[in-house]
Amino acid sequence: MACAITSGYALDCKDVVGGVKNIYVTELANVTSVGTNASGFVTGITMVSTKKFYKYALMPKGANTYTENIQTDPANGTVAYEPTISVVFSKLDQNSAYLFELIIKNRTAIIVEMKDGSYFLCGKENGMESSGGTAASGQAMNDFQGYTLTFMGMEKTFSPEVDSSIISGLL
Repeated sequence: MACAITSGYALDCKDVVGGVKNIYVTELANVTSVGTNASGFVTGITMVSTKKFYKYALMPKGANTYTENIQTDPANGTVAYEPTISVVFSKLDQNSAYLFELIIKNRTAIIVEMKDGSYFLCGKENGMESSGGTAASGQAMNDFQGYTLTFMGMEKTFSPEVDSSIISGLL
Protein backbone atom coordinates (compact mmCIF):
# COMPACT_ATOMS: atom_id res chain seq x y z
CA MET A 1 0.00 0.00 0.00
CA ALA A 2 1.40 3.40 -1.00
CA CYS A 3 -0.03 5.26 1.99
CA ALA A 4 0.86 2.86 4.80
CA ILE A 5 0.71 4.35 8.29
CA THR A 6 4.06 3.55 9.86
CA SER A 7 4.01 5.20 13.30
CA GLY A 8 1.85 6.82 15.92
CA TYR A 9 1.86 10.21 17.62
CA ALA A 10 2.85 10.78 21.25
CA LEU A 11 2.21 13.84 23.37
CA ASP A 12 5.35 15.91 23.85
CA CYS A 13 6.42 18.31 26.59
CA LYS A 14 4.31 21.40 27.15
CA ASP A 15 6.97 23.77 25.83
CA VAL A 16 5.22 25.20 22.77
CA VAL A 17 4.51 28.89 22.22
CA GLY A 18 2.38 30.34 19.47
CA GLY A 19 2.89 33.37 17.33
CA VAL A 20 4.66 34.63 14.24
CA LYS A 21 7.83 36.66 14.87
CA ASN A 22 9.03 37.65 11.37
CA ILE A 23 8.59 36.75 7.73
CA TYR A 24 11.26 36.55 5.03
CA VAL A 25 10.15 37.20 1.46
CA THR A 26 11.63 36.74 -2.00
CA GLU A 27 10.23 36.33 -5.49
CA LEU A 28 9.51 32.66 -6.17
CA ALA A 29 11.60 32.92 -9.35
CA ASN A 30 14.66 33.68 -7.16
CA VAL A 31 14.55 30.17 -5.63
CA THR A 32 16.23 27.68 -7.97
CA SER A 33 16.10 24.60 -5.73
CA VAL A 34 15.13 23.44 -2.27
CA GLY A 35 17.12 20.62 -0.68
CA THR A 36 15.36 18.36 1.83
CA ASN A 37 16.26 15.33 3.89
CA ALA A 38 14.27 12.06 3.82
CA SER A 39 11.58 13.43 6.14
CA GLY A 40 11.08 16.61 4.09
CA PHE A 41 12.98 18.98 6.43
CA VAL A 42 14.56 21.81 4.37
CA THR A 43 18.34 21.60 4.63
CA GLY A 44 19.27 24.03 1.85
CA ILE A 45 17.81 26.65 -0.46
CA THR A 46 19.68 27.65 -3.63
CA MET A 47 18.97 31.10 -5.02
CA VAL A 48 19.67 33.00 -8.22
CA SER A 49 23.02 34.82 -7.89
CA THR A 50 22.76 38.09 -5.90
CA LYS A 51 19.14 37.37 -4.89
CA LYS A 52 18.09 36.90 -1.28
CA PHE A 53 15.19 36.77 1.14
CA TYR A 54 14.26 40.08 2.78
CA LYS A 55 13.28 40.24 6.43
CA TYR A 56 9.96 41.87 7.32
CA ALA A 57 9.99 42.50 11.07
CA LEU A 58 6.58 42.16 12.69
CA MET A 59 5.16 43.91 15.72
CA PRO A 60 5.75 41.64 18.75
CA LYS A 61 2.15 41.96 19.93
CA GLY A 62 0.63 42.23 16.46
CA ALA A 63 -2.19 40.03 15.18
CA ASN A 64 0.12 38.00 12.90
CA THR A 65 -1.03 34.51 11.98
CA TYR A 66 0.06 31.46 10.02
CA THR A 67 -2.34 28.61 9.22
CA GLU A 68 -2.43 25.66 6.85
CA ASN A 69 -5.88 24.65 5.72
CA ILE A 70 -6.15 21.08 4.52
CA GLN A 71 -8.34 20.82 1.43
CA THR A 72 -9.63 17.32 0.66
CA ASP A 73 -12.14 15.91 -1.78
CA PRO A 74 -12.84 12.23 -1.04
CA ALA A 75 -14.92 11.91 -4.22
CA ASN A 76 -11.93 12.94 -6.34
CA GLY A 77 -9.28 11.40 -4.08
CA THR A 78 -7.40 14.70 -3.83
CA VAL A 79 -5.60 16.49 -1.01
CA ALA A 80 -4.05 19.96 -1.10
CA TYR A 81 -2.59 22.22 1.55
CA GLU A 82 -3.35 25.95 1.69
CA PRO A 83 -0.82 27.98 3.68
CA THR A 84 -2.19 31.36 4.74
CA ILE A 85 -0.14 34.14 6.31
CA SER A 86 -1.70 37.33 7.69
CA VAL A 87 0.69 40.02 8.92
CA VAL A 88 0.31 43.49 10.38
CA PHE A 89 2.61 46.47 9.88
CA SER A 90 2.06 49.72 11.76
CA LYS A 91 2.16 53.21 10.25
CA LEU A 92 0.80 54.30 6.90
CA ASP A 93 3.51 55.92 4.78
CA GLN A 94 4.59 56.11 1.15
CA ASN A 95 7.77 54.06 1.53
CA SER A 96 5.87 51.16 3.08
CA ALA A 97 3.07 51.43 0.50
CA TYR A 98 5.62 51.13 -2.32
CA LEU A 99 7.39 48.19 -0.66
CA PHE A 100 4.13 46.33 -0.01
CA GLU A 101 2.84 46.97 -3.55
CA LEU A 102 5.88 45.11 -4.90
CA ILE A 103 5.26 41.98 -2.84
CA ILE A 104 1.48 42.15 -3.43
CA LYS A 105 2.06 42.05 -7.20
CA ASN A 106 4.52 39.13 -7.06
CA ARG A 107 4.37 35.38 -6.65
CA THR A 108 6.61 34.89 -3.63
CA ALA A 109 8.30 32.32 -1.43
CA ILE A 110 7.86 33.21 2.24
CA ILE A 111 9.72 31.82 5.23
CA VAL A 112 7.70 32.22 8.42
CA GLU A 113 9.71 32.56 11.65
CA MET A 114 7.70 31.39 14.63
CA LYS A 115 8.16 32.77 18.14
CA ASP A 116 9.45 29.36 19.24
CA GLY A 117 12.43 29.70 16.86
CA SER A 118 11.18 27.36 14.13
CA TYR A 119 10.92 28.33 10.45
CA PHE A 120 8.56 27.14 7.70
CA LEU A 121 8.86 27.62 3.93
CA CYS A 122 5.52 28.59 2.39
CA GLY A 123 4.98 28.47 -1.35
CA LYS A 124 7.85 26.06 -2.06
CA GLU A 125 6.39 24.80 -5.35
CA ASN A 126 3.60 27.16 -6.42
CA GLY A 127 4.38 30.34 -4.52
CA MET A 128 2.38 32.56 -2.22
CA GLU A 129 0.18 35.32 -3.58
CA SER A 130 -1.55 38.24 -1.95
CA SER A 131 -5.20 37.43 -1.36
CA GLY A 132 -6.08 40.81 0.11
CA GLY A 133 -5.36 43.21 2.90
CA THR A 134 -6.08 46.68 4.16
CA ALA A 135 -4.49 50.06 4.71
CA ALA A 136 -6.45 51.52 7.59
CA SER A 137 -6.61 53.80 10.58
CA GLY A 138 -8.96 53.66 13.52
CA GLN A 139 -10.84 56.65 14.96
CA ALA A 140 -9.12 57.18 18.29
CA MET A 141 -5.55 58.40 18.66
CA ASN A 142 -4.42 55.06 20.11
CA ASP A 143 -6.19 52.92 17.47
CA PHE A 144 -4.23 50.89 14.94
CA GLN A 145 -2.90 52.68 11.87
CA GLY A 146 -1.14 50.61 9.24
CA TYR A 147 -1.33 47.69 6.84
CA THR A 148 -2.67 44.17 7.08
CA LEU A 149 -1.52 41.83 4.30
CA THR A 150 -2.70 38.29 3.63
CA PHE A 151 -0.89 35.73 1.47
CA MET A 152 -2.19 32.34 0.36
CA GLY A 153 -0.78 29.38 -1.48
CA MET A 154 -1.77 25.89 -2.61
CA GLU A 155 0.71 23.04 -2.30
CA LYS A 156 0.91 19.22 -2.48
CA THR A 157 2.30 18.94 1.07
CA PHE A 158 2.43 20.88 4.31
CA SER A 159 4.90 23.77 4.28
CA PRO A 160 8.20 22.16 5.26
CA GLU A 161 10.18 23.17 8.31
CA VAL A 162 13.49 24.89 7.53
CA ASP A 163 16.77 24.21 9.32
CA SER A 164 17.45 27.41 11.28
CA SER A 165 21.18 27.20 10.51
CA ILE A 166 20.61 28.13 6.82
CA ILE A 167 18.55 31.29 7.45
CA SER A 168 21.45 33.76 7.79
CA GLY A 169 22.88 32.60 4.45
CA LEU A 170 19.63 33.46 2.69
CA LEU A 171 19.51 37.11 3.81
